[in-house]
Amino acid sequence: MRIIHTGDIHLGSAFKNLPPDRAAVRRSEILDGFRRLCTFAKEQGVSAVLIAGDLFDERKVPRSLQQEVANIFEKASPVCFFYVSGNHDGTFAIENLPKNVCTFSNSQGWRSYDLPENITVTGADSAYFSPGLFHALTLRAERYNILLLHGEIARMETGSADCIPLARLQNKGVDYLALGHIHIPNRTLERLDGRGVYRYCGCLEGRGFDECGERGFFLLDIQNGRLVGEQFFTLAKRRILECGVDISTCETYYNVESAVRSALTNVRADDIVKVVLVGRHKLGLRKDISLLTARLLQNYFYAKVVDNSRLAMDFNAFSNDLSERGEFVKEVGRYELSDEERAEILDVGLKALAGEEIDL
Repeated sequence: MRIIHTGDIHLGSAFKNLPPDRAAVRRSEILDGFRRLCTFAKEQGVSAVLIAGDLFDERKVPRSLQQEVANIFEKASPVCFFYVSGNHDGTFAIENLPKNVCTFSNSQGWRSYDLPENITVTGADSAYFSPGLFHALTLRAERYNILLLHGEIARMETGSADCIPLARLQNKGVDYLALGHIHIPNRTLERLDGRGVYRYCGCLEGRGFDECGERGFFLLDIQNGRLVGEQFFTLAKRRILECGVDISTCETYYNVESAVRSALTNVRADDIVKVVLVGRHKLGLRKDISLLTARLLQNYFYAKVVDNSRLAMDFNAFSNDLSERGEFVKEVGRYELSDEERAEILDVGLKALAGEEIDL
Protein backbone atom coordinates (compact mmCIF):
# COMPACT_ATOMS: atom_id res chain seq x y z
CA MET A 1 0.00 0.00 0.00
CA ARG A 2 1.24 3.49 -0.89
CA ILE A 3 0.67 6.18 1.73
CA ILE A 4 1.60 9.88 1.79
CA HIS A 5 2.70 11.59 5.02
CA THR A 6 2.18 15.35 4.93
CA GLY A 7 1.06 18.19 7.20
CA ASP A 8 1.53 21.82 8.25
CA ILE A 9 0.06 23.14 5.01
CA HIS A 10 -1.42 26.27 6.66
CA LEU A 11 -4.03 27.11 4.05
CA GLY A 12 -5.23 30.69 4.37
CA SER A 13 -1.95 32.03 5.76
CA ALA A 14 -1.79 35.82 5.96
CA PHE A 15 1.84 36.12 4.75
CA LYS A 16 2.28 39.33 6.73
CA ASN A 17 5.98 39.38 5.87
CA LEU A 18 5.15 40.04 2.19
CA PRO A 19 3.59 43.03 0.40
CA PRO A 20 -0.19 42.59 -0.02
CA ASP A 21 -0.02 41.72 -3.73
CA ARG A 22 2.72 39.13 -3.21
CA ALA A 23 0.88 37.73 -0.15
CA ALA A 24 -2.27 37.17 -2.20
CA VAL A 25 -0.29 35.26 -4.82
CA ARG A 26 1.33 33.08 -2.19
CA ARG A 27 -2.00 32.24 -0.56
CA SER A 28 -3.27 31.01 -3.92
CA GLU A 29 -0.07 29.07 -4.54
CA ILE A 30 -0.22 27.27 -1.19
CA LEU A 31 -3.77 26.14 -1.98
CA ASP A 32 -2.69 25.08 -5.46
CA GLY A 33 0.22 23.16 -3.93
CA PHE A 34 -2.22 21.16 -1.81
CA ARG A 35 -4.32 20.55 -4.93
CA ARG A 36 -1.23 19.25 -6.75
CA LEU A 37 -0.44 16.88 -3.88
CA CYS A 38 -3.96 15.43 -3.99
CA THR A 39 -3.78 15.05 -7.78
CA PHE A 40 -0.39 13.38 -7.43
CA ALA A 41 -1.84 10.94 -4.88
CA LYS A 42 -4.65 9.93 -7.21
CA GLU A 43 -2.42 9.58 -10.27
CA GLN A 44 0.20 7.54 -8.38
CA GLY A 45 -2.28 5.07 -6.94
CA VAL A 46 -1.84 6.23 -3.36
CA SER A 47 -4.39 4.67 -1.01
CA ALA A 48 -4.17 7.08 1.91
CA VAL A 49 -2.87 10.57 2.72
CA LEU A 50 -1.96 11.31 6.34
CA ILE A 51 -2.39 15.01 7.21
CA ALA A 52 -0.54 15.56 10.48
CA GLY A 53 -2.31 18.73 11.58
CA ASP A 54 -2.49 22.42 10.65
CA LEU A 55 -4.17 21.94 7.30
CA PHE A 56 -5.47 25.47 7.92
CA ASP A 57 -3.63 28.41 9.44
CA GLU A 58 -6.53 29.66 11.56
CA ARG A 59 -9.42 28.09 13.45
CA LYS A 60 -11.94 30.35 11.74
CA VAL A 61 -11.86 29.35 8.07
CA PRO A 62 -13.83 31.24 5.38
CA ARG A 63 -16.63 29.16 3.93
CA SER A 64 -15.28 29.69 0.40
CA LEU A 65 -11.96 28.10 1.43
CA GLN A 66 -13.77 25.25 3.17
CA GLN A 67 -15.69 24.52 -0.02
CA GLU A 68 -12.58 24.68 -2.16
CA VAL A 69 -10.75 22.20 0.07
CA ALA A 70 -13.78 19.90 0.21
CA ASN A 71 -13.87 19.87 -3.61
CA ILE A 72 -10.15 19.03 -3.74
CA PHE A 73 -10.69 16.10 -1.37
CA GLU A 74 -13.68 14.84 -3.32
CA LYS A 75 -11.94 14.99 -6.71
CA ALA A 76 -9.05 12.92 -5.32
CA SER A 77 -11.34 9.96 -4.56
CA PRO A 78 -10.75 7.01 -4.14
CA VAL A 79 -7.76 8.32 -2.15
CA CYS A 80 -8.68 8.37 1.54
CA PHE A 81 -7.50 11.25 3.77
CA PHE A 82 -6.80 11.01 7.49
CA TYR A 83 -6.66 14.40 9.18
CA VAL A 84 -5.80 15.21 12.80
CA SER A 85 -6.10 18.85 13.76
CA GLY A 86 -3.16 20.82 15.13
CA ASN A 87 -2.60 23.87 17.30
CA HIS A 88 -3.54 26.26 14.46
CA ASP A 89 -6.72 24.66 13.17
CA GLY A 90 -7.92 23.48 16.59
CA THR A 91 -10.81 21.03 16.37
CA PHE A 92 -12.02 22.53 13.11
CA ALA A 93 -14.38 20.45 10.97
CA ILE A 94 -15.24 21.16 7.34
CA GLU A 95 -18.97 21.45 6.71
CA ASN A 96 -20.30 18.74 4.39
CA LEU A 97 -17.12 16.74 4.68
CA PRO A 98 -16.58 14.34 1.74
CA LYS A 99 -16.84 10.64 2.55
CA ASN A 100 -13.17 10.01 1.71
CA VAL A 101 -11.98 12.23 4.60
CA CYS A 102 -11.58 10.70 8.06
CA THR A 103 -11.13 13.01 11.05
CA PHE A 104 -10.58 12.54 14.76
CA SER A 105 -12.46 15.60 16.05
CA ASN A 106 -15.63 13.76 17.04
CA SER A 107 -13.71 11.86 19.71
CA GLN A 108 -11.89 13.37 22.68
CA GLY A 109 -9.65 10.34 22.84
CA TRP A 110 -8.06 7.92 20.42
CA ARG A 111 -9.83 6.87 17.26
CA SER A 112 -8.72 4.14 14.87
CA TYR A 113 -9.49 3.34 11.24
CA ASP A 114 -8.73 -0.05 9.72
CA LEU A 115 -7.35 -0.10 6.17
CA PRO A 116 -6.79 -3.05 3.84
CA GLU A 117 -3.54 -5.02 4.04
CA ASN A 118 -3.75 -5.20 7.86
CA ILE A 119 -2.95 -1.49 8.35
CA THR A 120 -4.56 0.67 11.05
CA VAL A 121 -4.38 4.46 11.39
CA THR A 122 -4.88 5.76 14.93
CA GLY A 123 -4.84 9.40 16.00
CA ALA A 124 -6.01 12.09 18.38
CA ASP A 125 -6.44 15.83 17.95
CA SER A 126 -3.82 17.92 19.74
CA ALA A 127 -6.56 19.79 21.66
CA TYR A 128 -7.14 16.64 23.73
CA PHE A 129 -3.53 15.78 24.58
CA SER A 130 -2.95 14.84 28.23
CA PRO A 131 -0.76 12.40 30.18
CA GLY A 132 -3.83 10.21 30.66
CA LEU A 133 -4.48 10.09 26.92
CA PHE A 134 -1.03 8.72 26.11
CA HIS A 135 -1.17 6.31 29.03
CA ALA A 136 -4.46 4.92 27.70
CA LEU A 137 -3.20 4.19 24.17
CA THR A 138 -3.86 0.57 23.21
CA LEU A 139 -2.96 -0.85 19.80
CA ARG A 140 -3.37 -4.32 18.31
CA ALA A 141 0.05 -5.89 17.99
CA GLU A 142 -0.93 -7.99 14.95
CA ARG A 143 -1.69 -4.86 12.86
CA TYR A 144 0.73 -2.46 11.12
CA ASN A 145 0.00 0.55 13.32
CA ILE A 146 0.36 4.11 12.06
CA LEU A 147 -0.01 6.75 14.78
CA LEU A 148 -0.92 10.22 13.49
CA LEU A 149 -0.20 13.18 15.82
CA HIS A 150 0.55 16.91 15.79
CA GLY A 151 2.81 18.34 18.47
CA GLU A 152 6.33 18.67 19.79
CA ILE A 153 8.02 15.49 20.93
CA ALA A 154 9.62 15.36 24.35
CA ARG A 155 11.64 12.68 26.08
CA MET A 156 9.72 13.33 29.28
CA GLU A 157 6.23 14.64 29.97
CA THR A 158 6.26 18.43 30.27
CA GLY A 159 2.60 19.15 30.83
CA SER A 160 2.44 21.55 27.88
CA ALA A 161 -0.59 21.34 25.59
CA ASP A 162 1.27 20.23 22.47
CA CYS A 163 3.71 17.84 24.15
CA ILE A 164 4.07 14.30 22.77
CA PRO A 165 5.97 12.19 25.35
CA LEU A 166 7.91 9.63 23.35
CA ALA A 167 8.45 7.41 26.39
CA ARG A 168 4.68 6.90 26.65
CA LEU A 169 4.56 5.65 23.06
CA GLN A 170 7.37 3.13 23.32
CA ASN A 171 6.52 -0.59 23.33
CA LYS A 172 2.89 0.18 22.47
CA GLY A 173 2.96 -1.51 19.07
CA VAL A 174 3.55 1.65 16.99
CA ASP A 175 5.15 0.92 13.62
CA TYR A 176 5.19 4.41 12.08
CA LEU A 177 4.64 7.59 14.08
CA ALA A 178 3.57 10.27 11.58
CA LEU A 179 4.22 13.67 13.13
CA GLY A 180 3.37 17.26 12.28
CA HIS A 181 4.18 20.63 13.92
CA ILE A 182 7.90 21.01 13.19
CA HIS A 183 8.31 22.49 9.70
CA ILE A 184 11.68 20.88 8.95
CA PRO A 185 11.32 17.39 7.42
CA ASN A 186 13.15 14.43 8.95
CA ARG A 187 14.84 13.03 5.88
CA THR A 188 16.11 10.13 8.01
CA LEU A 189 13.73 8.04 10.12
CA GLU A 190 14.25 8.16 13.89
CA ARG A 191 13.97 5.04 16.03
CA LEU A 192 11.05 5.00 18.49
CA ASP A 193 11.74 1.57 19.97
CA GLY A 194 12.65 -1.91 18.75
CA ARG A 195 9.58 -2.00 16.53
CA GLY A 196 8.66 1.52 15.51
CA VAL A 197 10.08 4.61 13.81
CA TYR A 198 8.99 8.24 13.72
CA ARG A 199 9.49 11.42 11.72
CA TYR A 200 8.23 14.93 11.10
CA CYS A 201 7.06 15.45 7.52
CA GLY A 202 7.84 19.19 7.58
CA CYS A 203 5.62 21.76 5.88
CA LEU A 204 4.41 21.20 2.34
CA GLU A 205 5.82 24.51 1.12
CA GLY A 206 7.90 27.18 2.86
CA ARG A 207 6.10 30.37 3.86
CA GLY A 208 8.84 32.54 5.40
CA PHE A 209 12.58 32.92 5.75
CA ASP A 210 12.51 30.65 8.81
CA GLU A 211 11.49 27.86 6.41
CA CYS A 212 14.31 27.97 3.89
CA GLY A 213 15.33 24.88 1.97
CA GLU A 214 13.46 22.04 0.32
CA ARG A 215 9.96 21.27 1.60
CA GLY A 216 7.56 18.56 0.52
CA PHE A 217 6.07 15.23 1.65
CA PHE A 218 6.97 11.55 2.08
CA LEU A 219 5.61 8.71 -0.03
CA LEU A 220 5.66 5.43 1.90
CA ASP A 221 5.41 1.89 0.51
CA ILE A 222 4.14 -0.60 3.11
CA GLN A 223 4.00 -4.29 2.22
CA ASN A 224 3.36 -7.35 4.38
CA GLY A 225 3.61 -5.38 7.60
CA ARG A 226 6.87 -3.66 6.72
CA LEU A 227 7.95 -0.27 5.41
CA VAL A 228 9.80 -1.39 2.30
CA GLY A 229 10.33 1.94 0.58
CA GLU A 230 10.07 5.70 1.03
CA GLN A 231 10.67 8.79 -1.10
CA PHE A 232 10.68 12.52 -0.46
CA PHE A 233 8.86 14.62 -3.06
CA THR A 234 8.56 18.37 -3.49
CA LEU A 235 5.88 20.05 -5.57
CA ALA A 236 6.59 23.53 -4.22
CA LYS A 237 5.99 26.42 -6.57
CA ARG A 238 8.89 28.47 -5.20
CA ARG A 239 12.02 27.97 -3.17
CA ILE A 240 12.83 30.15 -0.17
CA LEU A 241 16.57 30.77 0.02
CA GLU A 242 18.96 32.60 2.29
CA CYS A 243 22.34 33.64 0.90
CA GLY A 244 25.24 35.12 2.84
CA VAL A 245 27.47 37.54 0.89
CA ASP A 246 30.86 38.66 2.21
CA ILE A 247 31.51 42.31 1.28
CA SER A 248 34.87 42.66 3.06
CA THR A 249 36.74 43.46 -0.16
CA CYS A 250 34.11 45.78 -1.65
CA GLU A 251 35.13 49.40 -2.37
CA THR A 252 31.86 50.80 -3.79
CA TYR A 253 28.14 50.12 -3.87
CA TYR A 254 28.53 48.58 -7.31
CA ASN A 255 31.08 46.12 -5.90
CA VAL A 256 28.48 45.15 -3.29
CA GLU A 257 25.76 44.63 -5.90
CA SER A 258 28.15 42.67 -8.10
CA ALA A 259 29.07 40.38 -5.19
CA VAL A 260 25.38 39.80 -4.47
CA ARG A 261 24.57 39.08 -8.13
CA SER A 262 27.41 36.59 -8.28
CA ALA A 263 26.19 34.80 -5.16
CA LEU A 264 22.66 34.53 -6.62
CA THR A 265 23.72 32.95 -9.92
CA ASN A 266 21.74 29.76 -9.29
CA VAL A 267 18.66 31.48 -7.84
CA ARG A 268 15.62 31.32 -10.12
CA ALA A 269 13.50 34.34 -10.96
CA ASP A 270 10.45 32.81 -9.24
CA ASP A 271 12.33 32.19 -5.98
CA ILE A 272 12.05 34.11 -2.71
CA VAL A 273 15.48 35.19 -1.52
CA LYS A 274 17.01 36.73 1.57
CA VAL A 275 20.48 38.25 1.15
CA VAL A 276 22.56 38.66 4.29
CA LEU A 277 25.57 40.95 3.96
CA VAL A 278 28.45 39.80 6.17
CA GLY A 279 32.13 40.55 6.69
CA ARG A 280 34.06 43.64 7.83
CA HIS A 281 34.00 46.43 5.29
CA LYS A 282 36.13 49.52 4.83
CA LEU A 283 35.22 52.93 6.19
CA GLY A 284 33.05 54.94 3.80
CA LEU A 285 31.61 52.00 1.87
CA ARG A 286 28.18 52.93 0.51
CA LYS A 287 25.97 49.87 0.80
CA ASP A 288 22.58 51.50 0.08
CA ILE A 289 20.35 48.66 1.25
CA SER A 290 17.20 50.32 -0.12
CA LEU A 291 18.61 50.56 -3.64
CA LEU A 292 19.99 47.04 -3.54
CA THR A 293 16.62 45.68 -2.40
CA ALA A 294 14.77 47.57 -5.14
CA ARG A 295 17.15 46.22 -7.78
CA LEU A 296 16.70 42.62 -6.58
CA LEU A 297 12.92 42.97 -6.51
CA GLN A 298 13.08 43.54 -10.26
CA ASN A 299 14.56 40.07 -10.73
CA TYR A 300 12.93 37.84 -8.11
CA PHE A 301 9.41 37.16 -6.85
CA TYR A 302 10.44 38.70 -3.55
CA ALA A 303 13.78 39.75 -2.08
CA LYS A 304 14.96 41.03 1.28
CA VAL A 305 18.40 42.36 2.22
CA VAL A 306 19.74 42.22 5.78
CA ASP A 307 22.97 44.01 6.64
CA ASN A 308 24.95 42.03 9.23
CA SER A 309 28.30 43.39 8.04
CA ARG A 310 30.48 45.44 10.36
CA LEU A 311 33.01 48.21 9.97
CA ALA A 312 36.66 47.19 9.96
CA MET A 313 38.38 49.90 12.01
CA ASP A 314 42.08 50.63 12.58
CA PHE A 315 42.09 52.94 15.61
CA ASN A 316 45.74 53.83 15.09
CA ALA A 317 44.86 55.37 11.73
CA PHE A 318 42.81 58.01 13.57
CA SER A 319 45.44 58.93 16.19
CA ASN A 320 46.25 62.22 14.44
CA ASP A 321 42.78 62.91 12.99
CA LEU A 322 41.45 66.08 14.66
CA SER A 323 38.09 66.01 12.87
CA GLU A 324 34.79 65.15 14.51
CA ARG A 325 35.08 61.72 12.93
CA GLY A 326 38.52 61.14 14.42
CA GLU A 327 37.47 62.32 17.87
CA PHE A 328 34.42 60.07 17.78
CA VAL A 329 36.48 57.01 16.80
CA LYS A 330 39.05 57.68 19.52
CA GLU A 331 36.32 58.20 22.12
CA VAL A 332 34.70 54.87 21.26
CA GLY A 333 38.09 53.22 21.50
CA ARG A 334 38.44 54.24 25.13
CA TYR A 335 35.56 52.05 26.31
CA GLU A 336 35.70 48.34 27.06
CA LEU A 337 33.40 46.92 24.42
CA SER A 338 33.18 43.70 22.48
CA ASP A 339 34.30 43.86 18.87
CA GLU A 340 30.68 43.50 17.77
CA GLU A 341 29.44 46.30 20.06
CA ARG A 342 32.26 48.64 19.02
CA ALA A 343 31.71 47.97 15.32
CA GLU A 344 27.96 48.62 15.62
CA ILE A 345 28.46 51.91 17.49
CA LEU A 346 31.06 53.09 14.99
CA ASP A 347 28.92 52.10 12.04
CA VAL A 348 25.91 54.09 13.29
CA GLY A 349 27.95 57.05 14.54
CA LEU A 350 30.00 57.49 11.39
CA LYS A 351 26.86 57.29 9.26
CA ALA A 352 25.29 60.01 11.39
CA LEU A 353 28.35 62.25 11.06
CA ALA A 354 28.31 61.74 7.29
CA GLY A 355 24.58 62.55 7.09
CA GLU A 356 23.69 59.07 5.79
CA GLU A 357 20.44 57.24 6.42
CA ILE A 358 20.57 55.06 9.53
CA ASP A 359 18.67 51.77 9.67
CA LEU A 360 18.27 50.74 13.33
